[in-house]
Amino acid sequence: MRYTVPRGRLASVFVAAVLTGCATAPADRGLSEVQGLLKARDPTLASAQTALSADPESIDTQMATLMAAPLTADRALSVALLKSPRLRVIYAQLGLAQADWLDASRLSNPVLSFSALESSASGERTRLGYGLVQNFTDLLFLRSRSRIAAHGRDQVEADAAAAIQDLAAEVLSRYYEAVGAAQTAQMRRVIAHAATASADLAQRFKDAGNINALELAREKAAAHRAVLEQESAEAEASSAALALNEAMGLSPPLVWTLDTRLPLPIEETLSADALVTTALKQRLDLIAKQREIDAIEGALGLARTLRWIPFVEVGIEGEREGDGSRLLGPTVAIEIPLFGKSQSEVLRMQARREQAIAEAEAIRAEVANGVATALTRMQAAQARVQRFREGLIPQSEAVVARMQELQNYMIVGQFELLVAKQEEYEAYAGYLDTLRDYWLARVALQHAVGAALPANGQDGSARIGAIRLPDAAAGGGHSMHTGMHHGASHQSTGDAHAQRDMHPPAKSSSEPTAPPRETDAHAHH
Repeated sequence: MRYTVPRGRLASVFVAAVLTGCATAPADRGLSEVQGLLKARDPTLASAQTALSADPESIDTQMATLMAAPLTADRALSVALLKSPRLRVIYAQLGLAQADWLDASRLSNPVLSFSALESSASGERTRLGYGLVQNFTDLLFLRSRSRIAAHGRDQVEADAAAAIQDLAAEVLSRYYEAVGAAQTAQMRRVIAHAATASADLAQRFKDAGNINALELAREKAAAHRAVLEQESAEAEASSAALALNEAMGLSPPLVWTLDTRLPLPIEETLSADALVTTALKQRLDLIAKQREIDAIEGALGLARTLRWIPFVEVGIEGEREGDGSRLLGPTVAIEIPLFGKSQSEVLRMQARREQAIAEAEAIRAEVANGVATALTRMQAAQARVQRFREGLIPQSEAVVARMQELQNYMIVGQFELLVAKQEEYEAYAGYLDTLRDYWLARVALQHAVGAALPANGQDGSARIGAIRLPDAAAGGGHSMHTGMHHGASHQSTGDAHAQRDMHPPAKSSSEPTAPPRETDAHAHH
């Protein structure tokens, strides 16, 4: 028996089914959702111009402005957001996620078939058949599939926001490493200069018969050691600058200069428990993992349901008989689950859910330990900076001042004074290294928390630079004049940041000491 359905009604059914499966992707591929996730955690990072939100002409203008001045941490991050190819990779991943969601949100295409059957009887015409079928099971579970795919899309958006945070943390870390390396190189140049000058003085003393060959050899060995350390520090500074260049998305040669000053530590009180609580709520990798778990649980529920529901295809089929008459009617095709139904998919989804839950637990443990470790490192570095500023450096300066007085009265010799000054230089080098370690630890802490740290103290705007040799120092001076003060900051003309620069003088300590000429707009004597 055949049942017929009016053609207009069948057409209406299929049009409605197709329209039900329509979905449209946002024009920005979900970038606005990524910006929203960032804004809730770091508004400054979210509001920054990127290569994906600015037009090319604007990017060129902004790059020219950024390259015109020495790079600060904020400028380096701005350059990276405009030039790093990693942002384009993130944008491509968003597009792939949107495509997957669109695929899952639409019905599979109907299948149109034709047939031509030749009769074995003589005189019979060829029987022509045609049909149109659609997977009805897809229509039943379309909303479920779309919801599961939406969880996957949301996961990629969280991953994209986390990747932007990762980029920011890497650029800031590379920046502080580059500044620290540059400061160390400057400091090692000063130490090498002093050691070389000491060796030259020792040679003159040896020529005059005032010291023996052993003392001269010791001074020359110390000078060679200092020069080797200088060369190593300069190579490290060059490598760190190139690493920063790479993190910003630029290619050699370097077309920027570095602001070789670091801010002083921020006076703030941070609670490890509060930070861990914040991190567990704000970390985007945790949010992305939870969205992955939601998607897997949805897929698991669908797989369990499909175990008991066979695939059903519905459609229409027509046929032209040999006598010219036409037949048209609905068709239904039902899967017969003789060889099992979705057991493997259920097992696969169960395993993936167990894996994702375990990974989420591992991330939570990593978050708690990462926050505690970074906070401990930052607080320890901050305490060491304070000890340098209030203890070692003032006392080292006092030792040099007293040794200078004793040398003026010829109670101690030149070499004792030079040793004291080199120890003072080493104290400065340790201070600069510790200041760099503080900022690296602070970047790591903010990255571990997954959000901007609470600003509950001063902003660390006062800056300190490494020792710089005045121009006249090339002549081989030995004494040191320093403008480093450990109390209130000195505000330089034309600069919003206070800087404490340390300069050695130009003259030998055996001659009257004159204050060195300022070679930096921020120098303070």
